Amino acid sequence: MNESYPLPRDERRPLAPPPDFERLRREAPVSRIRIWDGSTPWLITRYEDACAALADPRLSMDFTLPGFPHISPASALRSARLLPFPFRPEADYRRQRAMLLREFSPRRMEALRPAVQRAVDDALDAMESGPRPVDLMAAYALPVATRVICELLGVPHEDYEPLHALSRTIASRTAPKDVVGRAMDEMDGYFHRLVATHKAAPGDTLVGRVVAQDVLGGALSDEDAAAMFQMLFFAGHGPSAYMIGLGTVALLLEPAQRERFLAAREPARRSAAVQEVLRYVTVSHNARQRVATADLTVGGQLIREGEGVLVQLDAANRDPAVFPEPDRLDVERAPVHNLAMGHGIHLCMGRALALIELDVAFESLWRRLPALRLAVPLEEIPFKHDENLLGAHEVPVTW
Repeated sequence: MNESYPLPRDERRPLAPPPDFERLRREAPVSRIRIWDGSTPWLITRYEDACAALADPRLSMDFTLPGFPHISPASALRSARLLPFPFRPEADYRRQRAMLLREFSPRRMEALRPAVQRAVDDALDAMESGPRPVDLMAAYALPVATRVICELLGVPHEDYEPLHALSRTIASRTAPKDVVGRAMDEMDGYFHRLVATHKAAPGDTLVGRVVAQDVLGGALSDEDAAAMFQMLFFAGHGPSAYMIGLGTVALLLEPAQRERFLAAREPARRSAAVQEVLRYVTVSHNARQRVATADLTVGGQLIREGEGVLVQLDAANRDPAVFPEPDRLDVERAPVHNLAMGHGIHLCMGRALALIELDVAFESLWRRLPALRLAVPLEEIPFKHDENLLGAHEVPVTW
């Protein structure tokens, strides 16, 4: 047990997971690893084991249980506050998740495609009328992803950037506790005020509908609602923004794959191509955290009640037993469920919206800017590895 989490990445392969995951998949697919507080949870790196762990009800996401593996000071600090519903006992999780399922139905998400297209077109209009080179993250990926989730929730436009800045601090692996704590206070206060605003005058937005039906109806407290909406903001803008940015980088580096992606007109083929980009990049490079509520065996390894478990999605998505030549981007790869957005009951509720965002974002980008290219060599792009999501501080592009 010499490894400390997170494992070091190979800077020459910025979109690939740490190379040690490949060795662990072969030699010790369920093994102990040391995290920041000195504890030693189990790390799972193989696809089959990851699926089994994510689907096993004996592995809980309840932050409050003894032995839960907090992989950063920010994670531990959050456990002392009111937790969003995914990180609470299963009964709470299922009850609050049911309140949102109606909001994230595939039909309702498909009805948002025109709004996604408007957000994409407006960002591209601004890019085309501005100077070059331009930072793809600041000019395109973040504005599109943030606008889509904020319009869905009902967050005013002027609040987009301050909320994103707070979310980056909260998601940091390295920010001091006091800094994270102040950011959490500000974020908590914002979403409490949003709930109060919609209690006074519910709007026709996700927040307004949940407040009208569940908060005013007595099924959901103001505090639980604020935590729910804050979680949806986190989950809805960061992963999508970084996937737009880094997915674009991946496709720029592979011209033949980009052409095949754009040639995939049928919905099923395009969806499979988007899924392959998700698998290949997997921006959720923090492991899924779980704690065992009973003894169980995963991958032949006994895990005792009270022991922490980390399920490494990006490692599982590069498992050659499931994805032949896993380090190769292949948008025509036969569809296999990848774990970029989770698995089991904690599969991302916004999965359908995320797939629509990426489809529209990639297709529109190259339809409007077919000569798009990186403005600097790959090694000069400042990738960031100190947050919960793999990202880049900026991605300079031109055309």
